[in-house]
Amino acid sequence: MLGTLRRVVSNPAHRFVVLFGILLAAEVVLYPIATRHCFSAVDALTTATARIEYLLLRAFTAEAALDGKQVQLGGFSVRIIEECTGIFEAILFVAAVLAFPTSLARKAIGVALGVPLLYLFNLVRILVLLVVGHGRPDLFEFMHLYFWQATLILMITSVWLLWIFKVVRHERPDPPPPA
Repeated sequence: MLGTLRRVVSNPAHRFVVLFGILLAAEVVLYPIATRHCFSAVDALTTATARIEYLLLRAFTAEAALDGKQVQLGGFSVRIIEECTGIFEAILFVAAVLAFPTSLARKAIGVALGVPLLYLFNLVRILVLLVVGHGRPDLFEFMHLYFWQATLILMITSVWLLWIFKVVRHERPDPPPPA
């Protein structure tokens, strides 16, 4: 048992997987507690997401309408809920960044650039869903439940890999200890 633990700890890939799992579990457990105490922040983000979607639509068409968190395009509408804000995608991304073996400064860069990028992608996702729902309501469920879910996973992974290749990979390795 102790030998297995040593092998896991000594292998950076194993360490990443274990730490990622621990961080993700901690974030998932702590998220409901945090949202109860910070409900107004989550509610404000949900409202802001609906408002941004409305403004994006209004830039292209007069058929857009907004009623609280309900965004409408023509006769099709969606209600923006907490899951539409990209919070869960950000949690997954942040866990992956924090688990990766690099400096705290590089991790901060990853979170500071990656989370807003994921939010922007999520705004595009909702916008496309509204357009699809308006033009092809028969495709909405497929796009919402299957296509965009898979695409979100690819987006999270892509942003994480982009961070590794553009930020972390240029990190200077620690000098070897003196002999």
